[in-house]
Amino acid sequence: MPKLISNPAESTQKAISSFADFCVYNAWSSCANTKEKLFVGIKIEDSQPRIYFPMGYRTATPSEDICKQDFNRLVAVLSDTSLQSYFSEDDLKKSQLEFPFYAYLSVLQYYLDFGYFVESETIYKKGFSGKINWPRTIKKIKPQVVKNEDDPSHIRYQVVYLNLITRKTSYREDNLITLVHKYCVKEAARLIGPFYGISDNEVEEPELLFDYELFAEAIQDKISATFNDKHLELFHAMLKMVRYLGNRENLGEDKNGSEAFFGVNTFAPVWEMMVDKIFGTVSDKSNYNPHLRFVEENDKDLEGQKLDDDGDTNEKLRSTLRPDTIMVCEDKTFVLDSKFYRYGMTGAKSHLPGAESVCKQMAYAEYVQTEMNVDEVYNAFILPYCADEEKWNGTNAKFSENGSFKMCRAGYIYGDWKDRSQDYHKIHCILLDLESVIRNYSANSDAQNALANLIAR
Repeated sequence: MPKLISNPAESTQKAISSFADFCVYNAWSSCANTKEKLFVGIKIEDSQPRIYFPMGYRTATPSEDICKQDFNRLVAVLSDTSLQSYFSEDDLKKSQLEFPFYAYLSVLQYYLDFGYFVESETIYKKGFSGKINWPRTIKKIKPQVVKNEDDPSHIRYQVVYLNLITRKTSYREDNLITLVHKYCVKEAARLIGPFYGISDNEVEEPELLFDYELFAEAIQDKISATFNDKHLELFHAMLKMVRYLGNRENLGEDKNGSEAFFGVNTFAPVWEMMVDKIFGTVSDKSNYNPHLRFVEENDKDLEGQKLDDDGDTNEKLRSTLRPDTIMVCEDKTFVLDSKFYRYGMTGAKSHLPGAESVCKQMAYAEYVQTEMNVDEVYNAFILPYCADEEKWNGTNAKFSENGSFKMCRAGYIYGDWKDRSQDYHKIHCILLDLESVIRNYSANSDAQNALANLIAR
């Protein structure tokens, strides 16, 4: 994976509009839905890229440098292929994660740093013009042995080469790999050039029309014969671009369209993935999954009996409930449900999870307590919020003292058919700062302990 650009738009001296003008932090505020289905990622709109950040990342557009850092982090998260396992098949089809964004960045960054890739070859010849290649000279040229005129005794001799082998570098700008690079640079400039302050009009027109087989073969030949790491990174990026363009061509898609080209149409699965990576302590959650089964009428063999998970009874399995995250701290088990709802941004009760989600949490926790013989089971919804806004500072919310992830407990939800005698009857609403999660969503035992204390205290 290529290194993310640290300062997009600084690779050129050309004056451009502010990078912050590309960034949209508050698109969620125009949507009235409780469940957010807004696009997150990069779109091309009116020939300009727009960066749409997820709800809760920030409430206002920050400085230029912070915008660039946010952009890099968002691309890194969306490029994390592990998140795809959290997507439904329908959401995965609607996403645009197949776009090789890193490849486009690498190709354009190489062009801005070094120009077009031009293949070179070393030419050796006899003569005095060029840099002397002494190993070849000694091997190929017979020297003359002459007396040293500066020696008064006239008994010393010296070796003199009357001819030399020199070398020089020849560059072949008409080489096929150079022409392919020009095509890739043009395509990259067309899509993401504004991030660097350039337009595709400022880049040379490619001399070749797109030919997948020709381009791919030329690049693969160079990959197999190249040992320079920088060149290899470029060639691999070019190959990803060519394969992507070839696939779109096969599907009959218009590569000049203005559709979303890198991002997701719902950020909820990404949110679930990140929360699970931070707080999840159980990788195989199958033992925590309640099942629904069907007993056919007059099935006397199964009437009144508990169904097992083996034999013919599997055919009667109707569906399985799967909790998002299971966190076990000491002797306490926490069932966490990640909800990408706007409550953390608005504080409106209408933006809290509804009865369906509450009932599922109750079912999970009751199953864990009764079937797995666990005494202390707790429930929690994990919702995003923006800690920098300080919206919750003047409320009764309880804040965590953990330094890595900012979080607070805003309250809890319960069903009035329960007497709240069990810990899991209360489903705590935990607000988790989205920006701190995107910055680092690896497993964190300190954060796990902080969350456990926040819920169980």
